[in-house]
Amino acid sequence: MFCKKLLAGWVMLLVAVGSGATGADTLRITLRSMPPGNANPHTSGGFPPLLIWPALFEALTGIGEDGTLKPVLAESWHFEDDTTWVFTVKDGIRFSNGEPLDAHAAAATINYLLTDEGRVFSVNREVRNVAQATARDRLTLEVKTTQPDSMIPGRLGGIRILPPKYFAEVGASAFALKPHGTGSFMVDRWGTGRASLVKNPYAWRPAQIDAITYTAAPDSTARTQALLSGAVDIAYDLGATDVSRIEQAGARIDYRTRAAVQMWQFVTEVESPLQDKRVRQALNYATNIEVIVAALLQGVTVATGQVAARGTFGYDPEIKPYPYDPAKARALLAEAGYPDGFTIPFQVVSSSAEEESVYIQVAQDLRQVGVLVDLIQVPFSKQVQSVYGAPWDAMAFNMNYGSVPSLDPLASMGFHSCLWPWPWICREDIAERTLAADREFDLDKRRVIVRGILRDLHDDPPGIYLYENIHVDGIANSVKTYEAPYGFIRYHTLTLND
Repeated sequence: MFCKKLLAGWVMLLVAVGSGATGADTLRITLRSMPPGNANPHTSGGFPPLLIWPALFEALTGIGEDGTLKPVLAESWHFEDDTTWVFTVKDGIRFSNGEPLDAHAAAATINYLLTDEGRVFSVNREVRNVAQATARDRLTLEVKTTQPDSMIPGRLGGIRILPPKYFAEVGASAFALKPHGTGSFMVDRWGTGRASLVKNPYAWRPAQIDAITYTAAPDSTARTQALLSGAVDIAYDLGATDVSRIEQAGARIDYRTRAAVQMWQFVTEVESPLQDKRVRQALNYATNIEVIVAALLQGVTVATGQVAARGTFGYDPEIKPYPYDPAKARALLAEAGYPDGFTIPFQVVSSSAEEESVYIQVAQDLRQVGVLVDLIQVPFSKQVQSVYGAPWDAMAFNMNYGSVPSLDPLASMGFHSCLWPWPWICREDIAERTLAADREFDLDKRRVIVRGILRDLHDDPPGIYLYENIHVDGIANSVKTYEAPYGFIRYHTLTLND
């Protein structure tokens, strides 16, 4: 039955890819899913949507190849005082509908996210300390904050600037189906599970290819087969076990880092054994993450014991993963009053058989210390609903601690703390120290605060620490030039072989 479903999914993918192709100079991409909010970049600041957004939309700042913050739509920036940032916007840029990109457009986009309507979108967390944005003149943007925030330039890298007149005219829902931005491409068609883009005639960084098609395929095996068959040029989020087969077929592998850490996040705002710190520690000692990384993930990534990935601000190399120690886990459980263990529902969203094997292995490890895991697989949409206030059906769920766009590991605290409007875990001291770190402009002092938080979150874990997110992407030989530092595709540099 599984093979029949897989074959059917692959055939459907091939048909979808074929129907979306627009010519010989078309780049064909398959990915896990299309953005849940269609093509409104306010709806998601994570992946897989971030695989698409840079083609259509741009921000004032962005992450460079070396991991440092670089200008994009902004020419430069500086702070005048502790609560005033000033950005100079590049001149001569237009949106794909012809509207000018200027300080007024940037201010309108930021201020919209501060309204009641804009606050519902996930990227609102990037402006949580912003009071107001104002265009001092055509190319000078002032950003006032409610408190000192040293990370504002990095945070604004997550805010895609939109054409204010068009957005106000059609509204967020209509914009999501026919958007306009300053990227190298613009939407030709946007549908369920697929989309096609064409060159943006006004792009300040012109596209080198004519068109792009995206097709969603939830199953990683179907994506791999599409790449191997030549049906697509790029397949995202493949399995580590497929690497040798892909390379033997002549395609190349791009290991995409997200500067994020994968965890099984605990829900501690409802009554459960997970409210006890000793239980949370025990589940980490019970998980043999080193074996999972080596055997199931083929060693393409590393185990972790902190919410910061390598290369992010404040990453502490002295913080090590929890060692595998089931005896210590059982002792901690007994000390917490659970000598016979307990049963816990874990809600998981899976995009591959590889991910499922990790979840199963963790469940088997926990069983060895008496903790029985009920794995509840749900669609991504259900996960999103719970994140935005719907009741959780489980005591834990899989979710990463990300740091884009600022490469600041505390960016994830906008979700995983009391700072989130619907918190699943809340430590007031972590929230207060996160805000204190934001107020600190001295980077050496800020690093001390960040590392203190990282150490505390290691000792009092908010979930089961797993590994740094590394995604296996397959690139066919039909793709000549491909650059994607930190997962942000340089769409204006993409080229195909003749």
